[in-house]
Amino acid sequence: MLFQGEEWAASTPFQFFTSHPEEDLGRAVAEGRIAEFERMGWDPADVPDPQDPATYARSNLDWTELASGRHAVVLDAYRRLASLRRSRPELTDPDLRTVSTSVDEDRRLFTMRRGGVLVAVNFGDQPVTHDLGPGAHALLFTTPTRAVVDGTRLTLPPHAGAVVG
Repeated sequence: MLFQGEEWAASTPFQFFTSHPEEDLGRAVAEGRIAEFERMGWDPADVPDPQDPATYARSNLDWTELASGRHAVVLDAYRRLASLRRSRPELTDPDLRTVSTSVDEDRRLFTMRRGGVLVAVNFGDQPVTHDLGPGAHALLFTTPTRAVVDGTRLTLPPHAGAVVG
């Protein structure tokens, strides 16, 4: 699930906003938000007033971001992943018994296997290699830093991910 601009790493925040015409209701909502965030350790002065038009204005997406820089790269990745999801039935199979995950804390490697598809993410600062097992393996998706499949081995650069099938 994506929410307001996440698909292109929007720079604008999404802040809860309201426009209640009833003054009492607007005040109650604002006070409720402050109390809610205060319970989570926020300074009340930092909680945006949902009734303030500036809160709404800050939350408007900048649609020009779609076409350039990091925003375009992130949007392209989401589009490619959505296309991959449509083309590989195991990625939409609701049977979670076909899903397995593993975490290697030392190498900072997370893997998820779902049917014949492996998702691997290197959260570390060093490249990691993962044994894919026997058989043919194709690189279906990789982040811009480019993972490599060489026979039965997947090599992930630092802070990179890949989908292999």
